[in-house]
Amino acid sequence: MLKGCYCQSMDTETWQGNECFWEQPRYFYRVTTRVALHSPITYSEDVSRAMMEAKTQGYIIKQDPLILLKSGLFRGDIFLEINPPEDSADCRGNASCLKLQGAFYTVITKTPPFQMGTVVDKLARDLKKKGRKVRDLYLCLANCPACSKEKGNRTVIFAHLEPTLEVRG
Repeated sequence: MLKGCYCQSMDTETWQGNECFWEQPRYFYRVTTRVALHSPITYSEDVSRAMMEAKTQGYIIKQDPLILLKSGLFRGDIFLEINPPEDSADCRGNASCLKLQGAFYTVITKTPPFQMGTVVDKLARDLKKKGRKVRDLYLCLANCPACSKEKGNRTVIFAHLEPTLEVRG
């Protein structure tokens, strides 16, 4: 089950500077991870652990799951895309499960994780100028830490946006 590489296939045209809307909720299984200056230390091990724990709890791992990272200076969370068990509508009541839905603005950056704060701050400022408020931020490591030395850093930033109110006349 333990893999050394969790690179994700991310098409630049799909994710660079685009807003997407997840009408149907997407579910993610959460595990904590150790980070140092936004760089995950045990990324591969923690993704493998998330897969094992999610399966043990009856969740179904999606084919080519989206893996998101919510980072801090020393601790973070890894979110592995799942389907809830067939006998439940969603993952209500489980603190390890996250339901995401709504508008997301995405950008791709080649910035190393330890410099991600600058990119995230600029993204939040740019979105604020456009009248958009960021609810939360997630990182998707297109090139996982195991491969980033060889392939370079490539991260998709997912800015979960607050809903906007449309005025109709």
